[in-house]
Amino acid sequence: MNRRIFPALALAALAGLGTVWAAGPDGPHGPMPRGPGGPPPGPGIPSAERLATVDGLGAAQQAEVRRILRERRDAEDALRSRLRGEREAIDQRERTERERIEDQTAQKLRSALGEDGYRAYAQWATSRGPEPLPPRPPQGPRGERPDAPPAPPTP
Repeated sequence: MNRRIFPALALAALAGLGTVWAAGPDGPHGPMPRGPGGPPPGPGIPSAERLATVDGLGAAQQAEVRRILRERRDAEDALRSRLRGEREAIDQRERTERERIEDQTAQKLRSALGEDGYRAYAQWATSRGPEPLPPRPPQGPRGERPDAPPAPPTP
């Protein structure tokens, strides 16, 4: 096969496969067929039988396309897993920090009001429910706050 034609065909095949992948396993043409024996193809990875319907795509190219799409799926799975772990760690840090702030605030209120005054304040605050959040400061045209100091010039 001509060296100039191969990249164009491979690109066209990958673009077509990307469309099939974006439609999901139950896309407009129904569920993708599953190969005999072995586990079903992963999400976004068409079966060998499905790839066989792509014009001009040889067996070696089909295997290469499946390998590339498998690598993509694995990379996306790893990314999702890593980000999920990071979000959970951030959530835990936030909870810990909020508890620290709450304890610190209670301690300051106790020392300012005394134990009886703090108890009266806590009962009053509990009966009122949570305070509404303050309004957000206005945003400038590119997300800057108008009251924020100007950013230092970049060299």
